[in-house]
Amino acid sequence: MKILNVIPYSPVPAVFGGALRVYHLLRWMTQHHDVFVLAYGDPGDPERIEKELGHPASRTEMVPIPRWIEDRWKRFGQLYALLRNTSFTEIASRNRGMQRALDRCLARETFDIIQIAYPVMGYFTFRSDAVRILDASNVEYDVHRRVAERTQSPVRKWWSNYEYRKLYPQEVAICREQDAILVTSERDRELMDRETPDVAKYIIANGVDTTYFDLPEETAPSNTLVFTGAMNYFPNADGITHFITEVLPLIRKTIPDVTLYVVGTSPPESVARLASANVVVTGRVEDVRPYVQAAGVYVVPLRMGGGTRLKVLEALAMRRPIVTTSLGCEGIDVADGDSVLIADEPQAFADATIRLLRDAALRRALVRRGRDLVRSQYDWSVIGGQLEEAYRQIVRPAAAGKVA
Repeated sequence: MKILNVIPYSPVPAVFGGALRVYHLLRWMTQHHDVFVLAYGDPGDPERIEKELGHPASRTEMVPIPRWIEDRWKRFGQLYALLRNTSFTEIASRNRGMQRALDRCLARETFDIIQIAYPVMGYFTFRSDAVRILDASNVEYDVHRRVAERTQSPVRKWWSNYEYRKLYPQEVAICREQDAILVTSERDRELMDRETPDVAKYIIANGVDTTYFDLPEETAPSNTLVFTGAMNYFPNADGITHFITEVLPLIRKTIPDVTLYVVGTSPPESVARLASANVVVTGRVEDVRPYVQAAGVYVVPLRMGGGTRLKVLEALAMRRPIVTTSLGCEGIDVADGDSVLIADEPQAFADATIRLLRDAALRRALVRRGRDLVRSQYDWSVIGGQLEEAYRQIVRPAAAGKVA
């Protein structure tokens, strides 16, 4: 099949969860189909994609990144959204350059499928009879709703409520234009079914490269904790701030020498200033695996967000024992006491972490079952096969309808 894949950023380098999903799904597509990639990015990205994925640079076109996405322009974009009485997501996403590139591409070629990554790429006009598929890593409006409910910042609460109210009808309208939607979890499917019951949904879970993230089991006990993730993503910054201020002191009462590594790009000042003798904030690193390998426990103290967390899958693949909140492992087929420990309140989270640090037998049992789980259900090769089957189910009735 011929597939036009429209994405909001270059998949190379894949340095955060959303980019990893785009990267691995694109890798599968390019191995099995004729794919043209249209994305925001830099002129050198097509060659980088070709080097990483073997996808011909001639089959990739990059559109300059919209100014509102850049950090230095973001606040101006948010103000402009208020003046226009619309969502910042729309202001940041609509782009004449991308629309012109789409028009040229669709005038030049005929596709069987047009797949967009995230609803943000659905603000454009697609002049084509191709099957329309949305790969929805999150229900974006629901992420803003959750942030508004949980944040303690009055300004962020007001802004998240505003963005939720403006984005909600826009995202629903974009979803209704699709022939099918790919979601990462049963919860997201249920959310979308409330507003778009007539659009087919397929669960295509987030995955993990179990070969790349293959580490040996621990060789010695360690009183080190680790958290990884893009720190410029507010749910990550909120979760680790809550952990450092509310949970870590409880752990230190029992294990005074416990050390936490916060590993991830662009930590905000609110996180950076929490660094201490017991808290190491690394910023961006080339490879997270050595930090995870050195840790006795991997913590996922998230309180907001959407979709499913690739960090959990990566930690399971690396054979590391995990303590997570219910939301942190949402949508992943794990169970408390089987492959992870789940705790939502500060004292319960602290107790579970202490228990894991002290109980080597429990750590070994969790990591072995966790590794088996990701190999059987969440390896990208398994996810790719599910994507292929979804394509067949989506395209076959659409093609039959055109013939009729």
